[in-house]
Amino acid sequence: MSTNTTENTAASIASRFINNTNKNVFLTGKAGTGKTTFLKHIIKHTYKNAVIVAPTGIAAINAGGVTIHSLFQLPFGAFIPARDAENKFNENVKINTPQTLFKGFQLNATKRRLLQELELLIIDEVSMLRADLLDAIDLVLKSVRRKNHLPFGGVQVLFIGDMLQLPPVVKEDEWQFLRAYYKTAFFFDAQVLQQNKPLYIELDKIYRQADDAFIKILNNLRSNHVTTQDIETLNTFYKPDFKAAANDNYIHLTTHNYKADNLNKESLRRLEGQSYFFKAETTGDFNEYAYPVELNLELKKGAQIMFIKNDPTGAQRFFNGKIGIVSDISSSKIEVSFNDESKPFLIDKYEWQNIKYTLNEATNEIEEKINGTFTQYPIKLAWAITVHKSQGLTFSKAIVDIGDAFAPGQVYVALSRLTSLSGLVLSSRINVNSLNVDKNITDYSNTRDSNEALTELFETASIGFFQEYVIACFNFSELNNKLKVHLEDYQKDEHKSAKQKYFNWALELQKETEAAKNVADKFLNQLKYIFESNQPDYKEQLKTRVEAAKNHFVPLLKQFSKTVIKQINGLESEKKVKTYLQELAELDALFFKQLQLIHKAEAMVKSATENSEFSKETINTDTENKERIQELNAVAIAPKGKRERKKEPGEKKEKVKTKEVSYTLYKEGKNMEEIAKERNLAITTIESHLAEYVGLGLIDVKLFVEEEKMKNIITVSKSLDTYLFGTIKQALSDDYTYSEIRFAIAWYQNSKK
Repeated sequence: MSTNTTENTAASIASRFINNTNKNVFLTGKAGTGKTTFLKHIIKHTYKNAVIVAPTGIAAINAGGVTIHSLFQLPFGAFIPARDAENKFNENVKINTPQTLFKGFQLNATKRRLLQELELLIIDEVSMLRADLLDAIDLVLKSVRRKNHLPFGGVQVLFIGDMLQLPPVVKEDEWQFLRAYYKTAFFFDAQVLQQNKPLYIELDKIYRQADDAFIKILNNLRSNHVTTQDIETLNTFYKPDFKAAANDNYIHLTTHNYKADNLNKESLRRLEGQSYFFKAETTGDFNEYAYPVELNLELKKGAQIMFIKNDPTGAQRFFNGKIGIVSDISSSKIEVSFNDESKPFLIDKYEWQNIKYTLNEATNEIEEKINGTFTQYPIKLAWAITVHKSQGLTFSKAIVDIGDAFAPGQVYVALSRLTSLSGLVLSSRINVNSLNVDKNITDYSNTRDSNEALTELFETASIGFFQEYVIACFNFSELNNKLKVHLEDYQKDEHKSAKQKYFNWALELQKETEAAKNVADKFLNQLKYIFESNQPDYKEQLKTRVEAAKNHFVPLLKQFSKTVIKQINGLESEKKVKTYLQELAELDALFFKQLQLIHKAEAMVKSATENSEFSKETINTDTENKERIQELNAVAIAPKGKRERKKEPGEKKEKVKTKEVSYTLYKEGKNMEEIAKERNLAITTIESHLAEYVGLGLIDVKLFVEEEKMKNIITVSKSLDTYLFGTIKQALSDDYTYSEIRFAIAWYQNSKK
């Protein structure tokens, strides 16, 4: 682990629970305790297939993940977790139930497999996560993974965040319906967690503040135990007429966006000299609502700026929240200086990535794919910033205007940005009424587990997880059952499908696999006996037996895989076998997955024997994965079973495309209804024909969908990361038709190209 993480006992405990148990964990901590560092550590070192999600686009970009709605294809609106809920909702409020959630729910095969292979779901900025949204996630995972008896379908969940940060947003008319099912909108009141509460682990070492008196005040603010002395101490920093010198690097913290925006604009306007404009570069798909900084940045010499990233070079020239002054500027460079005696330097642009998770069909591993980028200088004007947008930032000096703080805990968030009281200036006195923290949050924080209790729980939970995991790795039941299902599908007329003539081949493969399963079952009994005997040297016994089992099963599984690949190669000249090829590719993936599990079991047992932490580095899969990819590259089929068929000699040229006929009739002045009638086709078919020409730019999209509606359709498509009409329709009101969605998406897809 990193230095910060190893020093922090709570962080070490949390890391062990993630890697060595299947317990859900809520990791929290005061501002500056290293939650982001912990998140990066887990992603780098865990051996589990993991993804990061966040409630908003900006939070997802900052965490290096994706939005909850896009990963799980969830519609917008509230969710009521009751199958018998009556559909008597206000037509102005979007309410989803288990029935309506799946009505337009469409996951492509790749995303479905990704969720099936998912082992660890990390939800960042969990203070914003609504309880009903978490229950919707639970429902989707149970359904896709076909494990309705397990919370989240058996996926481990790591919740990260500070409950005193941004709260979940629930409209009053939504809450009128939700209140019957939820005590509060906070994630910890989700129904899925009531019988399965996550472990509450709090990072308690503070890296931002070193001022003991200040730390005590902040702790009292968090726990609703503010004393008269605390308020008196804070109000000694009340200086209503304070004017900061230009080079003092004070930043104003305010409660409202308009105040911060006006102060920044006015301060920049007052500076003499020329304005320079720097436009961000975007590639691929990057949602404009998730831009981390301004698309067009206006600066002048003397402008006060703030960095919003840590120095990526590791030189620590700046950090997230450090204030500086633009000391030199031109259309091609920005130099920044500080008042801490460090040398001025030229800023480099920073690239933010919009990632997409995808499942590597060859290795069964979840990977990140860059879907789009946003490149801009990692700075923003910093005469002022709102309390909410200051989350995660650190300031040495701040003028704090929180006299009209409107949300519980806002005073704490504002003050906790500072490194010490010496840099604090209050432009308004502390309002006692704004100091209260939501009682539900303080009640929940009282359920925090002590390090001693967590350590004791870990001993039993890790042993149980270890035994179950190793046994599961040598369980061939799922593999054998799927082969039986595959075999049953051959029972058809050989003349109706090319696949049927290979029944005997499939039967032989299933028999050999079942024989391997019978051996594996006997080995499972040996494993259970070793675990139950609990001899002093049981780990050494286990290591010996697992190594022997690996040496027996790995060659068998590799041979099964080669048998399937040989079958795929033998079909190269066959026609009408696309579906069969896909089925064979999936069979091959099953054998490889079983192989991976056995390697994981061996590595886990070795770690247990050596009393070391089981992590990604423990399992060396690089060689195995490279061999696997080389094998598949040599096969006459892509991992998804797609291939192009060459035209046979003498094969007739393709006839005039039916879409072209529809397009020609449309250009002649006929409308869709007339074309459908003339061609005896459904009007939806004609729509699909013309949509292609809208996508090509040959027909104006505005002839079919209003500009405002098109904008809203595209926004939903981006947010959900989908082009599926049903999913998009469900997220919109009934004012939108499938026809409008079809044309808008056709235009949008082409504009991206």
